[in-house]
Amino acid sequence: MEEHRNPRRSRRLAYQRARLQQGLLMSVILLGTILCLTLGSLLTPDRTYSDSENRKLAQFPKLSWSAVKDGSWFSDLESYTADQFAGRDFWIALRLRFLKLTGQKESNGVYLCSGDYLMEPPADPPQDSRNVEAINAFAARHTDLRLNMAVIPNAACILADKLPKNAPVRDQSADLTALAGSLQSISYLDVSAALSAHTDEQLYYRTDHHWTSLGARYAFEAMAAQLGISQPIRNYDTYTVSTTFEGTLASRSGSHAAYDTVELYVPQTDVEYYVSYGDAAETSATIYDRSALDQKDKYTVFFGGNYPRVDVYTTAETGKTLLLFKDSYANCLMQFLYPYYDHIILIDPRYYYDNVESVISREQVTDVLFLYNANTYFEDTSLADVLNVSEN
Repeated sequence: MEEHRNPRRSRRLAYQRARLQQGLLMSVILLGTILCLTLGSLLTPDRTYSDSENRKLAQFPKLSWSAVKDGSWFSDLESYTADQFAGRDFWIALRLRFLKLTGQKESNGVYLCSGDYLMEPPADPPQDSRNVEAINAFAARHTDLRLNMAVIPNAACILADKLPKNAPVRDQSADLTALAGSLQSISYLDVSAALSAHTDEQLYYRTDHHWTSLGARYAFEAMAAQLGISQPIRNYDTYTVSTTFEGTLASRSGSHAAYDTVELYVPQTDVEYYVSYGDAAETSATIYDRSALDQKDKYTVFFGGNYPRVDVYTTAETGKTLLLFKDSYANCLMQFLYPYYDHIILIDPRYYYDNVESVISREQVTDVLFLYNANTYFEDTSLADVLNVSEN
């Protein structure tokens, strides 16, 4: 009776009942969804690798008192739960669609750029100068060698016009200029201008953090004279070996809007070579690993990936042996370097633990080149560990 006498109160009570029913329904749906996903995660076998993310997935952590005590077990359990969550790939793709719908231009630390480019932001230079100090000390010990260094700018530096508007990125050009000014008794090879002159071409992969063979070629031609190469080869046989490459940035961001083309450049030369893979005692007649083209990370067509040490022996008869301290950018550059040295020793400091001084004396090294992409150089300090003799 009271409700009939007070229509406004009646409508308010009806609205509150409807809201309560909706809330209960949403709670039931949410709890049901969580229960289904939890059961799905429990019933679905754990995966060891994610093809879409191109990485190993966390496994259930081994329980131990020490791990519980220091908290690492709980941290590992959190990583395991996130990696083995049912429908993980679906939720990653759904998250990216939501980000795009809301106008966001960044996903998991990757910028979504124009032209379907994916770019990682330039890394901050370290606060300390361990790498520079180690390089300068190394140069002071080896004044008898031809010493050069090239740090390759990343795509976000050279292709800055493709970045999202107002994207917060460092001035990597200024960072590289500062680096060049800090080096002593070693020549810095600046390839920024050479790359910037060809920004309308495919210098970097759209979906990966590496440069392409074409980008490496332009850089090599810019470096050749300072490397002591007076007449670099100009003619190459070019082979397209894949048009379906999706790289690390596609995996990290969840964006699959484009495919990349992988090309190989074979210099027209009579110089022959073979490759030795260090302690593995494996040899190959080519720097290319065709089996990589059947895998997700097709950039590993160059050498099959990264190794602590790789030796390339040639028939160049130049009397020169090159010691190359490198990251994965150098793998692609080797297509252009090998005809000008009798022996090239590639050392990746991230995986190398032997004494480089003994390598220099034993292999009669004449030339040294440090070659990194800028982000790896600024973020990794393993080069200082390898060059610092007292720590070997």
